[in-house]
Amino acid sequence: MKAILNSIAAILFFSSSLLLAQANKNYDGPKPEVYQGSQAFVFQYTPFQSNLEPVYVGTVSVPGQTLASMDLFGAGYQYYFTNQIAVVFGFSYGTASSTLEDDNGKTEMSETVFGIAVDANYHLHSLYSVSPYVGLRANYGLYSGSDEFTPDGGSKETTDYSGNGFGIAVQCGFDWYFTEGLSLGGKYALGFQSLGSPEVTDETNTTVEGPSSTFFGVSAFSVILNVHI
Repeated sequence: MKAILNSIAAILFFSSSLLLAQANKNYDGPKPEVYQGSQAFVFQYTPFQSNLEPVYVGTVSVPGQTLASMDLFGAGYQYYFTNQIAVVFGFSYGTASSTLEDDNGKTEMSETVFGIAVDANYHLHSLYSVSPYVGLRANYGLYSGSDEFTPDGGSKETTDYSGNGFGIAVQCGFDWYFTEGLSLGGKYALGFQSLGSPEVTDETNTTVEGPSSTFFGVSAFSVILNVHI
C-alpha cells in the first residue's frame, strides 16, 4: 500500500512540474509595470541592510555659525497618469519637543519640519526588465523652532528660529524590475538648490539673519525601491 501511495505522489509531482513548465515555457522574466494606473510606494534602500528608509524630500537651512542645513526625509508614492508619465510625490513632516528643569529655571524647546517634493518622469522604451526615464523635480521645505526659558522668579524669554529651502532639477534614471511587483532604481539630477537665510528672533523682537546659499550641479540619489500595489 505504501509503495502505491509513493507511486501516486511521484506521478502527481511530475505531472504538476510538466504542467508548470508548459504554462511558463514562453516566460522571459518580469516586465516593467509601466502603464496607466500603476501605483507604488517608494522607499530608500541600502543594500545588505535589513531596514528600509524614508525617501529624500528636500533640504532646508537652519540657524548656525556657518552654512548649516538639514535634509528632510519622508514618505514616497508613485502614480502613472499615462502609459509613459509617472509622478512621484514626496512628503515630510516631523515635530519634536523637550523640557528641562534645573536650578536656573525651566527650558522648553520645540522643532517642526515640513517638506514636499514632486517628480514628473517620462518613461522611455523599456529594455527587457529595465525602464529608463527622464524628468523634472521640484521640492520645497520649511523649518521652525523655538526655545522658551523661564528663570526662577522671572518672566519667560522666547527665541524663535526659522529656515527654508527650494530646489528644481532635470533628472534621468531607471527602474529595474528584478521580480514581480518590485523594482530597484537610481537617478542623476542636474539642478539648482537655494537655502534661504535662517532667522533667529529673540524676546525683544530683534531678528538676526544667517547666510543664504545656492548650489548648482550634479547630484546622485541613493538606491530607490518601488513596491507596486
